[in-house]
Amino acid sequence: MTFYTRHFRQYSAALAFAAMCFTATLSHATVDDAHGFAMEAAMPFVEQGFIVREDYWNGEVKSGQKLMIKHQMFKGNEYAFWLGTANEDVTFELKVLDEKGKEITIDSKSSGMFASVRVNPPKTGTYSIVFSVTSKKEVGLFWALAYGYR
Repeated sequence: MTFYTRHFRQYSAALAFAAMCFTATLSHATVDDAHGFAMEAAMPFVEQGFIVREDYWNGEVKSGQKLMIKHQMFKGNEYAFWLGTANEDVTFELKVLDEKGKEITIDSKSSGMFASVRVNPPKTGTYSIVFSVTSKKEVGLFWALAYGYR
């Protein structure tokens, strides 16, 4: 094997590995970015004493499609939910409903690539977090929903 052949093979292998890593990163970046924006929305709440839970929900959804997640909450705790997306120029809908479908949202905000909602459940029980992400440009949107409490 000549000097050039050996280096060409090493270079080709390194290039193939780099391309594989780059492709893998790109395919997962949008969901990771959505979670990153949800965590950005959480920052002001953390400064107010909220504890961010490690578990979160994520996925891809059609623009404007409503999703619902059921979540157990306890009376006496205050909760915040943060919805992030990796897509630009979107509008959010994010609210929390009790078992009768009545909204219990105290405060909600939306800014750029994330939205937040704060609730103080009137009693211990299972609540529904209903949300949608809508874009005029994109059909499929990546999202992540995280939460915390204090």
